[in-house]
Amino acid sequence: MKRTFTVVVLALFVTILSTEAFAKKVKISASEQDADIFVDGQLAGAGTVELKINKGTCVNIRIEKRGFMIEERTLCHRKNQPKPGKSEFVRLTVDEAYTASSNSDIANVDISIGPKQPEEEAWKLISRIVTTYFDVIETTDRETGYLRTAWLAQNFNGSIVRSRCIIKLGNTNPLEYKVKMVSEYSNVKGATVKSDEAFREWGRILRKFEGLIPELQSRVGS
Repeated sequence: MKRTFTVVVLALFVTILSTEAFAKKVKISASEQDADIFVDGQLAGAGTVELKINKGTCVNIRIEKRGFMIEERTLCHRKNQPKPGKSEFVRLTVDEAYTASSNSDIANVDISIGPKQPEEEAWKLISRIVTTYFDVIETTDRETGYLRTAWLAQNFNGSIVRSRCIIKLGNTNPLEYKVKMVSEYSNVKGATVKSDEAFREWGRILRKFEGLIPELQSRVGS
């Protein structure tokens, strides 16, 4: 029994050594030296990592950096499949959503505006300003002081940004409105403007909407 156990252990040890001996060593380099490199879902390093691909297996490589598109590769060390070279260079592509937007501390935040006009006049002016930025008003009710535009989506090279404006009455005396510029981002493949689960709040605003809140503040606010 003891001899059998020893033989099994030795056989297992030899198998492990054989697997290691025939492992393929690959150096992965990204064009951005601070990009995160994940191997089979685990963070392996930044910019450059070296890994081993055991014979008969595959590994998934994912490279990420804010402002760039995610790049993925599957490298295999199997029969009848292309073998990776000693090194693999991955060039990251700039996410155009970032170049078309700017970082903002007012994205997805309620901004207070106290009108200097009477309520009816203020509401008309607010509606007029909002419709210069958004074509479709989804909901509007002057009596309750609520306005919401439809989502306006813009597709980029692999990502999508959806934006909308929400205005609600904050106070009646003195008159005050709360304005929120909603900005959400998705890089999920196949996502559409209606794919709520694919979007997350984004701390950036597309440049074409940057002037909305400042214009409301200067023309409506006191």
